[in-house]
Amino acid sequence: MKLNFVKISPSKNMTVLITNYVDPTHYSQIASTIMDYEYVNAEQVGFIGTPKSKESLIRLEMSGGEFCGNALLGAAAYCHYNGLTEKNNFLLETSGAESPLTCLVKAKSSNHFDAKAEMPDPLSIQDIVFNLNGKSISGSCVQLDGITHFLTDYWPSKDDFNLIIEEVSKKIENKAIGIIPYRRLREKEYEIWPFVCVKETGSRFFEQACGSGSLALGIYLSKGKEDTFHIHQPGGIINVETGVKNYISTDVRFTCEGFTDINL
Repeated sequence: MKLNFVKISPSKNMTVLITNYVDPTHYSQIASTIMDYEYVNAEQVGFIGTPKSKESLIRLEMSGGEFCGNALLGAAAYCHYNGLTEKNNFLLETSGAESPLTCLVKAKSSNHFDAKAEMPDPLSIQDIVFNLNGKSISGSCVQLDGITHFLTDYWPSKDDFNLIIEEVSKKIENKAIGIIPYRRLREKEYEIWPFVCVKETGSRFFEQACGSGSLALGIYLSKGKEDTFHIHQPGGIINVETGVKNYISTDVRFTCEGFTDINL
């Protein structure tokens, strides 16, 4: 099966979008193959489809049915990159969000964009504590529709992350789980080290950047008030705005496009 794709870099969180129709029953297998080093070598895969509402330009479906903030930013930039609209402000649909979300895109060049998107509200925030190698680890779980992020000010070693995923998975359920260690750099600026597990595909990645994880941290820190944060991560900076509506924004680049041939 030949599949058309674009590869997008929202703060180096390498995202592949499949742009022709694919039966959803094949999402998981296709995503696992495309993320492999032998193929397109990405951190996540989304599929562009027809929206359910006429007011939305396109619909984004992630391979595990999860919500992904950076993929939404990439899909929004794709609408300009592919000439689907000349408007700077429009609506998109995505898995993990019940209603269309407002997106704002500004072109910096033919393959470079500033993208900003409305984020869904959290479903719940709850504190959890567990034991890790004899040490008590505490944090807060911010649940979104499609992904739950565990935020902790404990800065783990690289070997700890899979153990933390196992412990957090005993306490919460969702299509995807993120581990988001954070530490304060200066006023309104924080650093995170995002690690995301998607159950459907079985993927576990240290992400270069995590939009929904940045959102979760901003929501947690703002405590329901209007605020702005700059979240540093390995691939760049994601900006978070909280208030009546929540937004994230970052730099988005298109690095390559073409087709990939996959045997199903």
